[in-house]
Amino acid sequence: MKPGGSVILSTLVLIGSAGVGVGGYGWSVAHVRRWSGRQDLNFVTCDHCHFVKLERMPWAQPRAHHPSPAGMAVSPDGRHLYIALDDVNQVVEADTATRAITRRLTIAGGPFGLALDSQGEHLFVACRDRDQVVSVSTREFTPVESLGVGTAPVALAFCQTKDGPRLVVANSMSDDASVLAVSPLREIARPETGREPYGVAVSADGKLAFVVSRLAWSPHFKTPSASELTLIYTPSGRVMKRASLASAHLSEAVASVPGRDWELAPLVKVRNLVPITQVANGWVMSSGLAVSDKLGRVVQVPLDEANDYFADPSGIAVDAAGRRAYVASGGSDSISVVDLDRLANWLAKADAPTKRAAARDLTLSAQYVIDRLPTARNPRQLAISPDGRTLFVAERLNDSVLEVDTAGLRPIGRIVLGDGGAADPIRRGERVFTQAGHTFQRQFSCRSCHPDGHVDGLAYDFDGNGIGDNFLDNRSLQGVAGTEPFKWNGLNPSLEVQCGVRFARVLMRTDPIPPADLKDLTTYLKHLPPPRWERKHNQPLTPAQARGRRLFFATQQPDGTPIPRARQCQTCHRPPLYTDRLMSSVGTQSPGNPHEMFDTPHLLGIGQTAPYLHDGRARTLEEIWTTYQTNDLHGVSSYWNKHQLNELVEFLKTL
Repeated sequence: MKPGGSVILSTLVLIGSAGVGVGGYGWSVAHVRRWSGRQDLNFVTCDHCHFVKLERMPWAQPRAHHPSPAGMAVSPDGRHLYIALDDVNQVVEADTATRAITRRLTIAGGPFGLALDSQGEHLFVACRDRDQVVSVSTREFTPVESLGVGTAPVALAFCQTKDGPRLVVANSMSDDASVLAVSPLREIARPETGREPYGVAVSADGKLAFVVSRLAWSPHFKTPSASELTLIYTPSGRVMKRASLASAHLSEAVASVPGRDWELAPLVKVRNLVPITQVANGWVMSSGLAVSDKLGRVVQVPLDEANDYFADPSGIAVDAAGRRAYVASGGSDSISVVDLDRLANWLAKADAPTKRAAARDLTLSAQYVIDRLPTARNPRQLAISPDGRTLFVAERLNDSVLEVDTAGLRPIGRIVLGDGGAADPIRRGERVFTQAGHTFQRQFSCRSCHPDGHVDGLAYDFDGNGIGDNFLDNRSLQGVAGTEPFKWNGLNPSLEVQCGVRFARVLMRTDPIPPADLKDLTTYLKHLPPPRWERKHNQPLTPAQARGRRLFFATQQPDGTPIPRARQCQTCHRPPLYTDRLMSSVGTQSPGNPHEMFDTPHLLGIGQTAPYLHDGRARTLEEIWTTYQTNDLHGVSSYWNKHQLNELVEFLKTL
């Protein structure tokens, strides 16, 4: 072909390709607008609606499992330590003298919390993923019976009462406690507790159980929140009192103090109504200790120092003499040693106003915190030998249990359970997630707001155009893979951006997380599954849930009136992730907030993420449509009756 002909042919091909491109773009835009019902949209990628399968999500893929220690229990003679390894479905027995594992028992369902009876003959195991308690004979080291309890039991305590022995079980996902009779196991009562009960202790006389809740709650998103210490009469399971832990959350353990009639619960003092800029002044989060008497009267005191914080206090243990308490700080890899005599002296001298203000006085901890003991990664649970001489520290992300000599306050050895998982990027990312060292003065970790990668149930003032005008609900990180962009305003296109410079500037107030750590962190986040996904996936629906599903996917009202496509639930919350990953306006703009368009959240695990809407104003799923939806912009709901709304909510809870 002559040169002139080649040029002509090439030009025609380019023109044709351009025409096809322009035509394809036009078709794509028309396609998007047709199926979204929104004329404001232009081209979006195909995987907003297509080619998405849950089975391909990172969190649905096989992963490495690690012998991470959870709950522990020491035999009455001090010779054996029992350790729950929930990630590998095992309970092990260790010899405390040789630090060797002597026996292993496989128990399915994520064994998490442990308790022994008074003789040490039966070990009771709370299986978080199977919603049951298993009784194990310590002589044969075999299960002897089991009983279903509430949802996701995580902790339990044994006591003797006038009506016989009792077990009190904290059911974290059903917000209640199971009170069980023993031999045989039988549920006597299931009283409600605060939100996400996580720790249990019983009084010396066995009459009272104290249950602390991990998450806080508030009557309105612009009012201070509080978690709960629930006092339960153990013989009958009746609730005696609900004591408020004001402006507190992440209470994961509680311990009785012999001889003092105290209950001690570590907590995070959270001030979510303070503008987030005040992280630089240490005002948003600090660690503390709640001291409660048997009547539920509570005084909160700090564990932090003025310029150094000990984030995410979790496990607590008290010696038999009631002289010392030990508090694990999962975010700072340390144990705080509290002299209870000194604390008692301060409490005796302080007047009521001083006690009320104590949690804000970070100089106060020097009066009773006598030491800080370093540990390996993420100490979460503690146990102490009956003679008080040895403290056992579950170093969860190191796959080990540290033994500490309490007389000299020095480590004396470790029970090695695994290799720590340093070769696993998901485990390394979890270490970054739980590490407070990346934040200013170690005030908090990612986990402080996202326990287990989930939510803390709070809205925070992100100080958009002024104080109190930009409250944003904390969103879950579970099941977040594939749902980009992030933030309620959709400005962060990836987890790397969300957790990188933006996180450093807005929250950490320090240098950004180093690139290698950031990569591990985002790997960990992408592998967080939605709550109980394996149990919910492909399960048959009840008749009520099936009716709720039909309502969710409805394209017309019962009288045949078409529902505009842009206002059908399934349009914005498209399966299988139940999000179209686009910005939408559903009529929920709040006064003072400049934004009208918000990122469409995914709905996987939505039943566990209260409160709702961008600012957390809706306390329940029902309130989204009964209180804050009056104009049919957030789905056409005006034709629903109460029964239909209930059925829709029941369907949403299955996602």
